[in-house]
Amino acid sequence: MQRIDVDGVPAFAAPGPERVTAALVFGVGIQDESYATLGITHLVEHLVMAALPKSHIECNAMVDVDTTTFMAAGRPEAVAAFLEGVCHAVSALPTHRIAVETGVLQAEDCPGAHPTAAVLWGARFRLAGPGLTIAGGGVPGVLTERQVLAHARRWFVRRNAALVWHGPRPEGLRLPLPEGWRMVRPVPRPRPQTGPVWTTGPTAGVGLLVRSEGAADAALDVALDVLEERVRDLARHQRGLSYAVESVSVDTGDARELAVLVDAREGQEAEVARLLWDAYRGLAERGPTWAEVAHAVGGRLESADGDDAVAAELGRAALDELFDRPVRESADVLAGWQELTPATAAAALRATLPTAILAVPVGVELPALGGGIDRRPLCDVVPVLPVGTVFGAPARARLLARSRRRLVVTDRVLAEAGDDGAVHVLPWSDVAVVEPSADGRGMLVVGRNLCTVDVHEERYGRRAVAAVRARLAPDLWLPGAPVPVPVVSPPRVPTPAAPPAVEQVPAPV
Repeated sequence: MQRIDVDGVPAFAAPGPERVTAALVFGVGIQDESYATLGITHLVEHLVMAALPKSHIECNAMVDVDTTTFMAAGRPEAVAAFLEGVCHAVSALPTHRIAVETGVLQAEDCPGAHPTAAVLWGARFRLAGPGLTIAGGGVPGVLTERQVLAHARRWFVRRNAALVWHGPRPEGLRLPLPEGWRMVRPVPRPRPQTGPVWTTGPTAGVGLLVRSEGAADAALDVALDVLEERVRDLARHQRGLSYAVESVSVDTGDARELAVLVDAREGQEAEVARLLWDAYRGLAERGPTWAEVAHAVGGRLESADGDDAVAAELGRAALDELFDRPVRESADVLAGWQELTPATAAAALRATLPTAILAVPVGVELPALGGGIDRRPLCDVVPVLPVGTVFGAPARARLLARSRRRLVVTDRVLAEAGDDGAVHVLPWSDVAVVEPSADGRGMLVVGRNLCTVDVHEERYGRRAVAAVRARLAPDLWLPGAPVPVPVVSPPRVPTPAAPPAVEQVPAPV
């Protein structure tokens, strides 16, 4: 691997086959947005791709939690031309296509992250950092040209980019990106936690999240490989309760968040969660066997050979560069794997126990689990409503739905007791955004603590809406969605040969 500079962009290159694979990576993803601008990075990516000329080159682009990548494979000159075109497009976004590409993104309906991972990150960070993915991602709302251009100028610059190039380099490779500073990504603060917890969230699967302070830990990585294999054997091969077991990780600047994600057959989510938790506890307490460690390390050693391994090393080096981490050489990584023992793997996993979060779908109740794991709601729930001005459901709503909902407005917080009796508390200082209702008779108040309160005249009456509206700053309000203009078909004019036509009334399309 060679590290070179191309127009001021750090590039990590290695010789390879004549068919080049390359990627231009920017250090910006969903966690660098806000609730109000969710999907803006994905929109920039679509605008860039829409600006490129049609080509037969194999190319694509993607946005994940912390990066945006433009990739291509083909002849060296064609790949170089594609990447140079990306750089030019970043500097001159076709903003006239914002409405069209927003529609494309809505049709694509990309969640931005695995839904179970999003719940786990939300449980850890609320609406900050990776936790922002719990609100969705990749499908923007109403974004202005100014917002889109400002986001591109802030993040899509040469100092926030890195190039991966595998194969022969052509003469005159250019990356004419705009100047700018590498943004310092704030470190998200995790929700305080003194022991393992479990929670429910909007996902169909089961997941386990653990936190590891500092740099990558080979012992923990291999221990989680063993955990995946054990859960796969139990939940899929022995019990037929699951199909896929996978893992994802994200670097938050001061730590790594590592998640094991397991899908579950409908109705079997609680049992899959129990299997995952018991396997994790067992490995943390007693450790893996030598055979399990050897199998996990052997798999990693096998994947560290060949062209795919070279591409993986180049990609890892680019990410280390973007996120200001020491570049890890393959020899060091391999040595770390080969020095592992069952005891070191168990110790690494045991150290994560106080940080563990187990997530299951909403409505799933778990049996008693060992290991001191407690239930914790995803958002802030308290035993009783605070003292303040109380609003109940209108008489008609109470009569028809027998609603017991109550809304309380105080100088400090907005609180709601749902029909299930759960009391959600949202401090005014913690309001992230306010979404106006389509009919203008209410609003959705979204909190950074993940509490969301739907305040509408039909739910609590006009006085409640007015009381809440009076306490919300104007800059918290999201713009309303534009009202679509119906396209009216022109009336059909019958030809002389046609029989008398019934009068046609043009209808909106």
